Amino acid sequence: MALIKRILLFFASIGFTIFLLIGATTSYGKDEFEANMDEENHRFFSMEWIDAVDDNNRKFACGTKVSTFDYTGRKLVLEYYYIITNENKIITRFDVNAVQTSILAMEPLKTEEFRINLHGVIIKKDNEDLLAGLQGKDKSYKGVGAEFTELDIIGNTELFKILYYGDYEVELYFIPHAPKIIPIAKNKIYVEGSEETLIRCIMDLLDNQDEKNTPKGEVFIENAYRTG
Repeated sequence: MALIKRILLFFASIGFTIFLLIGATTSYGKDEFEANMDEENHRFFSMEWIDAVDDNNRKFACGTKVSTFDYTGRKLVLEYYYIITNENKIITRFDVNAVQTSILAMEPLKTEEFRINLHGVIIKKDNEDLLAGLQGKDKSYKGVGAEFTELDIIGNTELFKILYYGDYEVELYFIPHAPKIIPIAKNKIYVEGSEETLIRCIMDLLDNQDEKNTPKGEVFIENAYRTG
């Protein structure tokens, strides 16, 4: 009987020791901290003029589109452009979208994408804020942006060019109050005079506004031009 008691006490002491070890692991085995790390990364860039035509081959959207992605498969697309609305007014839109791409197979190439929900964005150059955008009321749209009704031909045309030339920063908010700085490299293959495409587009857009009779119910802003 005494032997049985000693055996039971032995197993009870083992169980108590295991309980203490589990408790120690649960309570003290997780260290959380924050650190600024310089991680090597490579980015790919694409700058292009937005030069879109309607069914009558007349310009209805003009501006700049900049895309960048890195080896993680995360892609950022920002667009700043004029567009003719269904009320035959020219407004200016600023749209920023982020997409995560996952490669499922290389041969043949098979990928899947999902849009990343954004909370805000600021475009900065030489410590000056150029553009900013926030989440809209449409929660199904994951991107951020802004819309301007004032037509500032000189100021906006200059901004179109700045975005195309590169050499600025995008302060992007994947998480509120926690900005991620994405550098946009200088457009090293820019060809002098290529902005003539933009100028011709804007001139034709203004002419189109005078001549165009937009069909009722046809809204270009949301349906015909939102590439992401």
